[in-house]
Amino acid sequence: MITGTVFNEKALSFPEVKVRIRQTSEKKFRWETYTNSRGEFAVRVPEGNAYEVQVQVKNFKEQSQTVKADAGAVQQRLSFRLEPATPGKAGDKK
Repeated sequence: MITGTVFNEKALSFPEVKVRIRQTSEKKFRWETYTNSRGEFAVRVPEGNAYEVQVQVKNFKEQSQTVKADAGAVQQRLSFRLEPATPGKAGDKK
């Protein structure tokens, strides 16, 4: 089981963030879910593999972490703090 919480730049829980998970040895993501109203997610995955957990939401920088799901290991809780994407608009020039 991979669990975690996603926060925004103000350290507040971030609902409706897309969470995708894949084995580190694979190119395609196998599992996909969204954070709940408290910014939390939980996905059951087979034990004994390393996984990449990626979180993304519009107007924020995408983030990913790698976690190993070992048999009998203490459940590790991931934490993501998303930062706003820097706007690349022409109107930003002085």
